[in-house]
Amino acid sequence: MIADTDSFTTDTHSTITDTHCHLIDEHFAADTEEVIGRALKAGVTRMVMACCDCTEYVMTRELCGRHEQVLLPTLGIHPENMADDIDSQLDEMERLLRRDHASLTAVGEIGLDLYWDKSRLDDQKKVLARQMLLALEYDLPVLLHIREAMTEFIDLLHNIYNEANRQGKRIRGILHCYSGTIEQAEEAMTMGDFWLGIGGTVTYKKSDRIEIVKHFGLNHIVLETDAPYLAPVPHRGKRNEPAYTACVAHFIAEALGTTEEEVAQMTTANAKKLFNFQ
Repeated sequence: MIADTDSFTTDTHSTITDTHCHLIDEHFAADTEEVIGRALKAGVTRMVMACCDCTEYVMTRELCGRHEQVLLPTLGIHPENMADDIDSQLDEMERLLRRDHASLTAVGEIGLDLYWDKSRLDDQKKVLARQMLLALEYDLPVLLHIREAMTEFIDLLHNIYNEANRQGKRIRGILHCYSGTIEQAEEAMTMGDFWLGIGGTVTYKKSDRIEIVKHFGLNHIVLETDAPYLAPVPHRGKRNEPAYTACVAHFIAEALGTTEEEVAQMTTANAKKLFNFQ
């Protein structure tokens, strides 16, 4: 059975972190404040605002500024948001990062996506590599969107790992909406401090993501929604929102034979370790 969010209330012993959402999306234009209120009521006390390009970043900062310590801003260029002139776009992203890095939670949403289009793979790799190196420079974690491209990502990650070693550093971040294999996740974890982002898809009947959770355990996962996308059961097919992170916590707790509070505590502890918030 999947619990509805009405069964959850804010509790200082079991607060939840949604490590990936898009509250500036047009689907939230009419009721953003109500959505945030429902999340808080459901115990979701922090929401990491994944940002997909520099234009979006302006809106992200404005909304996060109205909800400090609740909405946490990020900055990045998503592979589907690459401009034709990627060098100028990257220069602008770097300028903003240099200016605002002290107030940012992560570099993201960045990554590789070969689901729709493989023609710009070299551009995608260039944009991802530069942003990951910037994350290393400013000691920020990365929010990684890797779709149909884990092999290509692992190849790129070897280069990042070597550069990080040269600098005496280590890349860290979240493999958002993780869709790869156990073996690929294990290989990535040897080259960086990565957690697996687990969201609504874990509740889907034909999904095998719960096997990933069982294999790695709570120490290696964080919760997320990707709202407004990928709503969990019983909200599948509807607009997703951060409050539904509680549904994911409930599903995982039942699958692992533990409590919702344990899932909330462990995954939020992981998020705190990654993002360095209190």
